[in-house]
Amino acid sequence: MFQTGQKVVCINDEFAPWVYDLYRALPKKDHTYTVRAIAVGRSNPKFEVNDDAEIKMKDADFDMLVLLEELINPEDPHSSVRQELGFRAERFAPMLTEDVEEEAEAWVDPPRRREKELVEI
Repeated sequence: MFQTGQKVVCINDEFAPWVYDLYRALPKKDHTYTVRAIAVGRSNPKFEVNDDAEIKMKDADFDMLVLLEELINPEDPHSSVRQELGFRAERFAPMLTEDVEEEAEAWVDPPRRREKELVEI
């Protein structure tokens, strides 16, 4: 899981149409962001229209949500808890540090071992 202050990269910026009505700012694929907070929230909501023509959320999945330093959004209008609209953590991947990148490259393309020269005595 992510930590506050950690750099992450957006790997999925495909959103359902209703998202554009609720959010002010959305992450873009391949852009880097900073984790501001991590919280339990809801995702994949199911909506219904009641007899007064009001849209109400009838069901949702629980999920880990990420808030980003670079993006500020309004509170969730369908929640009784005052909580900013966040993004599912699975939309992001951790940003690799140089040390991690070098280590990963070493596993993919390990340096060739030099064979010891045989010297006759």
